[in-house]
Amino acid sequence: MKNITKRDVKIFILGMLTMIMIEFITDWSSHVQAAKRGFNDGFNERKD
Repeated sequence: MKNITKRDVKIFILGMLTMIMIEFITDWSSHVQAAKRGFNDGFNERKD
């Protein structure tokens, strides 16, 4: 059985970050709407 090296971990993390960035870029409008909605919900929340 092959041992997992630091190089393997770095490549895996780089691949995951790349996939996240691709998903974020391709669905930009949905992310912007969600960020605005979250900001507005947090900003307008009543503080009793």
